[in-house]
Amino acid sequence: MRDVKEQATRISRCRMTFEIKEGNKIGLINQNIVDTALFTDEHDGALLETVRLSESFFDQLKRHPVPLQESAIRAISNNSQALDIYFWLVYRLHERVTVQKVSWPALKAQFGASYTHMRNFKIRFRDALQIALAIYPEAKVGIDEDGVTLSPSASPVSRRSPKNIR
Repeated sequence: MRDVKEQATRISRCRMTFEIKEGNKIGLINQNIVDTALFTDEHDGALLETVRLSESFFDQLKRHPVPLQESAIRAISNNSQALDIYFWLVYRLHERVTVQKVSWPALKAQFGASYTHMRNFKIRFRDALQIALAIYPEAKVGIDEDGVTLSPSASPVSRRSPKNIR
């Protein structure tokens, strides 16, 4: 439960910056995920009680839904790194049309900033990746000394339009 609280706190404070380069022009997009959040001070740490997503982030979610399988999320809910990797795989693979290589340094920057040594990160990442792949068997992912290879893969759930999103 402590990991879930910590993850919720981090996400509520997250701000993403996207840099887009085209020719000699560079553009930046800053995206907050959360506009407001209410935490309850519990004896074992703050618990996120309510959250209001930023309007622009919520609009992006509606325009570009990612098909997640609820039973898969429940199955690995006790492993935050495997969950992160599962979400990442579904996002990256379900509409992929070409093969893409992701290097170990890029993976470490995204998933393992707290690891001092690449060797330790690779071991933990491989373990968590195997868990994520067990719940997303449609994922076509290769792993080698250079990183991972992502290939076009079927969605983990059937495609349908989102309903009742407010």
